Amino acid sequence: MSAHYDRASLRQNNLSQRTMRQTLRMLWKTLLPSLFMIVLSIVFAAPFRILGQGELQTGLVLGTVWFWSLYRPASMPIWLLLISGLIIELFVSTPPGLLLLWMLVVYGVAHMVRFHFAEGGFFRYWGLYSLTVLVGAVLEWCLLSVRAMMILSPSALFFQWSLSVGVYPLLHVAFVLGRHFSHPSDHP
Repeated sequence: MSAHYDRASLRQNNLSQRTMRQTLRMLWKTLLPSLFMIVLSIVFAAPFRILGQGELQTGLVLGTVWFWSLYRPASMPIWLLLISGLIIELFVSTPPGLLLLWMLVVYGVAHMVRFHFAEGGFFRYWGLYSLTVLVGAVLEWCLLSVRAMMILSPSALFFQWSLSVGVYPLLHVAFVLGRHFSHPSDHP
């Protein structure tokens, strides 16, 4: 009788350890994209004197939001996006709240098209991302022009857009490879 009880308690103990590990793994999967964006923003806030550092920071953050909202939405819940966006706003050079608004728009567009273009493939999603980033870049350019009380050069707009769109394929490959190697059981 006691041997049966010991086996049952050991089985229950293993089950609770397994669920604890699964809970921690799920928490890590959920927090990883937001932590990546926050660390990236802190690193790119340092004065490295890289040409286009602020634009690259914005492009990497928006690309991260797009990828995780589109391909793994459970890892990018809206409340976590909002919290990480507020933290990221402390480290960017854009007008206050603009990047957070841009992040929310990218998140919304990614969620909206997720099922409409289910068979779309990478290039269709990349094209849609480039249009979304273009609208955001035009909005940022307009707001900065109003703030400066003069029309700014559109070359800054083009640079922001091209850098954000150009860096996304690299982010996409890095995230896909990272998911594949860190969680091989998630993939067939």
